[in-house]
Amino acid sequence: MTAEKTRLLFAALFTCGLTCEFVSAQDFWSTVRVYERLRDGSAEAECRNHASLLVKSIQNATYWAVKMLDSSANFPSGVLEGNVYNLGDFDECLSVDTGHVRGRYCLATLNLLGPASPVSKEQQKSRPVHYAHRALDPYTNAWDQIQNRGERWRFARDAIKLAVCAPKSCTSLDVQRAMLDVYSTITATLNATLRVEVPEKLCQTKQNFEASFLDVLFFAVIGILTGTVSAGTILDYGLKKGDLKVCSMWKQILLCWSARKNFMGLSNMEKESDTDLNFLFGIRLFSILLVIACHKVGFTTAGPVKNPSFQEQSFSQLQYMPILHGDLVVDTFFFLAGFLLTVGLLKALRRPISGVKVSVWPLYLFRFLRLTPAYMLTILFYMSVLPKMGSGPLWPVTVVPESEYCRDNWWLNALYLNNYVHVDRSCIEQGWYIPCDMHMFVVCAPLVLLVHRRPRIGKALLATLIIASVLAPFLTIWIRDTDAMLLFFLDFLSGSRVHPYFSAVYVKSHVRGSPYLIGVLIGLIYMSKRQKRLAKANSLPLLLIGFAMAMATTFSAALFYGNEGAAAASPAARALYGALHRPVWAFALGIIVLAISLGRIGFMRKVLSWKPLVPLSKLSYGAFLVHVVILWYSAGSAREATYNNTFIMILKTMGDTAVTFGAALLLYLSVEAPIRDMAKLALSVRIKMQMDVDGGVGGGGGEEKGELAMEEMLNSTSEMASNGGVSSSMASNDSGLGSNDPSSAVVNAKQQRPDARSQTDVVLAL
Repeated sequence: MTAEKTRLLFAALFTCGLTCEFVSAQDFWSTVRVYERLRDGSAEAECRNHASLLVKSIQNATYWAVKMLDSSANFPSGVLEGNVYNLGDFDECLSVDTGHVRGRYCLATLNLLGPASPVSKEQQKSRPVHYAHRALDPYTNAWDQIQNRGERWRFARDAIKLAVCAPKSCTSLDVQRAMLDVYSTITATLNATLRVEVPEKLCQTKQNFEASFLDVLFFAVIGILTGTVSAGTILDYGLKKGDLKVCSMWKQILLCWSARKNFMGLSNMEKESDTDLNFLFGIRLFSILLVIACHKVGFTTAGPVKNPSFQEQSFSQLQYMPILHGDLVVDTFFFLAGFLLTVGLLKALRRPISGVKVSVWPLYLFRFLRLTPAYMLTILFYMSVLPKMGSGPLWPVTVVPESEYCRDNWWLNALYLNNYVHVDRSCIEQGWYIPCDMHMFVVCAPLVLLVHRRPRIGKALLATLIIASVLAPFLTIWIRDTDAMLLFFLDFLSGSRVHPYFSAVYVKSHVRGSPYLIGVLIGLIYMSKRQKRLAKANSLPLLLIGFAMAMATTFSAALFYGNEGAAAASPAARALYGALHRPVWAFALGIIVLAISLGRIGFMRKVLSWKPLVPLSKLSYGAFLVHVVILWYSAGSAREATYNNTFIMILKTMGDTAVTFGAALLLYLSVEAPIRDMAKLALSVRIKMQMDVDGGVGGGGGEEKGELAMEEMLNSTSEMASNGGVSSSMASNDSGLGSNDPSSAVVNAKQQRPDARSQTDVVLAL
């Protein structure tokens, strides 16, 4: 059939729709009635004229008019199952441009209010549990399924999303009035009332973006980074063995940006520091994968979905609790950060160097430099490119606000205050973790030093802080009367930043400190017991106890998801659970870490430290920063509602994960690794200058040895990273300058000292 015949066939059908006067809630021709209301209503003259031309052109089967009608939507099918989206054809509508009439895509919300339920309270109480809480009695009125009567676990079915392609000259208010006139007549026959909303920001036309200052700035930064990385890589390829020892300072700096060197360091898995802790690579990688999976489920569920009933049913099924209680993964990162901060610092502090006084200020500075550049580059991307990289029916209410928040509040992220100030408009939604981790690092680094120098006072202070970190969420939840945990109901998914639990409990450093502090405690235990191995007979039971505690904590979420447990629990019960479930999870992880590191469980150690996992694990900081960009793009650019089940979600997550790690690799090679190496190079130059002043290794005094001890400590902590649940690298030997170290004079000097051992201890901070 030719295109012309197809258009004529459509025209015949459309004309029949006009002459037959047949309109129903599912009728395609309701859109024509909307156009007629625009023509005959109180809109501006230009809108009325264009609407009149549109109606006449539809009757004449004119192609552009048929396209506007064809791109508009009718009532969706499957409303009882939760399919409330019919997004029409976004691109077809925006492509209409006759020179006089341009298409304008408007997404309207039709809020239905049905009659009161005819089912008595006695009948509702007599329903089986699975009807009362997860599905409605098949013999009840259908309005019971459509109407949202306050059940948090149910997704709204009384807010229908319909697209209308209207003339650009018509305002959103004109479209709203016309749709209300048309659809009120329809819903009246169903004994229901109607409220129509057409937000101005959801009425879109085809736009041509112009470059802003922020766009120019972003691409200028990318250009500089690309040029620097290219120059460093070319220089690296041109050097011969032995040339590094005589390289000038500018060449040493440029070599920090070599993609070849940094990639080899990323993939180098030989001599990967302390083998007792290599299994932490696997734990970190699997944790960030679970973070991406949880976020993917949340973003997808909050968007256009044909079968949200699938998500509703998952709330009562135990197999989905690891995802629904996936927020515990963040506490895994907090725990690991505290644990490895303690291990790294104590290993460096216990060197046999007398007269050394160590300060934490260089650690703070190094950590800030380690985290901030990649963080700020991501924020600049949000502010500039992100809102212009796509489009879609929901783009203005999903992606565009993210950019606006960053333009308004980027400075809070730079100061690491975004989890306390303007949380409702915070830049980078998952970015709350980075200041949390930084705040804990600032507190716990001197705490570990205090434990080393004054064990009794330090341990007493640690115990006090752990108790306080448990009391803080208890009191906050009780006083504010919030949920006990983060519940992935629609009220959270549709507005996480303003959710009471998220803003008051979930993102606050003083409330989230217990796993980090417990990590410090387990680190102290590990350092005191690392010379003693657990017997094989004790290792496996200890591991099983840890797993049992972790599983019990994970599946305990069913208490609040099932049978309206979140509403039924008393404030005291919610506060008690909210205070204890995170430290219990952290203690479970501590038991598992001690069992694997000190015990004789070779299988677990081999699986979690499998060499291919190591490079991916080192990309986890970048993956944390960029993965939500991909999720926002998918959500904002969706053209239609999607069908979901477990297998489909796994496939979608795998695809997003692959793209995420590809982008994370670019961020690592261009920003993370070069900045880290430049900071270490600057420190090594300072040490060498101090050595020259003191007359070399043999003639130096305590100050020179103190500088060397400080370098060792920075090597132990240089790969600490904070990323909402992940860090970027664990070993300092493969991510420093390695065998191609431009500061070889310092390395040689260290080798001359019998008391200065190589610092390639495993250090992971999140």
